[in-house]
Amino acid sequence: MSCVATDVTWCLIYILFVYVVYRLLDVVYRTPRVGQLSSRYILITGCDTGFGHELAKRLDAAGCNVFAGCLTESGETELRKCCSDRLQTISLDVSNQQSVRKAFQTVSDKLPQGQGLWGVMNNAGILGRLGPPEWIQIEDYKKVLGVNLLGLIDVTITFLPLVKKARGRIVNTSSVSGRIASPNGSAYCVSKYGIEAFSDVLRRWLAAYKVHVALIEPGSHGTPLIAGRNIEAMFEEAWSSASADVKEEFGEEFFRKEMSTFSGTIDLVRSPRISNVVDAYEHALLGRFPRARYLVGYDARFLWIPIQWLPEWLGDWVLDVLSPNKAIPAALKKRQ
Repeated sequence: MSCVATDVTWCLIYILFVYVVYRLLDVVYRTPRVGQLSSRYILITGCDTGFGHELAKRLDAAGCNVFAGCLTESGETELRKCCSDRLQTISLDVSNQQSVRKAFQTVSDKLPQGQGLWGVMNNAGILGRLGPPEWIQIEDYKKVLGVNLLGLIDVTITFLPLVKKARGRIVNTSSVSGRIASPNGSAYCVSKYGIEAFSDVLRRWLAAYKVHVALIEPGSHGTPLIAGRNIEAMFEEAWSSASADVKEEFGEEFFRKEMSTFSGTIDLVRSPRISNVVDAYEHALLGRFPRARYLVGYDARFLWIPIQWLPEWLGDWVLDVLSPNKAIPAALKKRQ
């Protein structure tokens, strides 16, 4: 029996050793970056705040030529204040085809003769209304999908000829919510699952063109998108638009408790280090040997993805255990 235990111990040590060596070699392999940054032209969407804003500043400081797509004039103004003349802001609403076409024409006109676009960084996204599926209207799905998924697809397909010319990069922002869905974020999760599928399709198809496609999958990070007040506002909007029957079924108590619990969970796992996500963006765009997927955040790596790997019945059970004080709709309370 002791011999068996010894063999198992050495086997585990060997596996651990191989894994550590693999990880070290992987870090060394992925470290080199592409050169000639002053000749790299990169489009970033959603640069008003958050990840896109920080990435635009970082790439500009590194010497890249950045086209920063902003939804608002104030977003454009803030970027111009803190960046060099190389960075060019563009008014861009990814959910509006006319706006995307206009941005394409602007970028095409400003690129040097014969120059392609090294990177398209699809960062723009919205959270949308939150709450159980019965609270979410079809218009809410259309709005979220219009920005997060359809807008991303439109920007990608529109700018793809320029990326092919440079044999460049397409980087799409998904989320860990594209791998494991929250019952309170149905529209958002549907959009992120769609990004996962579209990115896989692109990666496999564009490999023949020497165009690399990367997928960024962040966990919860401290951006305005999931600020506590924004989460509460999205819950309140969904609840206020729910029908009278739905409100009677769930009850005011459920609404208040579910909103508080969900917001509290996000606060608990949210990382203040948005630089981790920007690091992944930068490597996907400028690393000589970029990854296909970048899973970012401790909550994504060590909580949500391990749950996603479990059999569905076991994963659902774990999620229930992690929510011992889950709110119960008024109608279910009556039945109990």
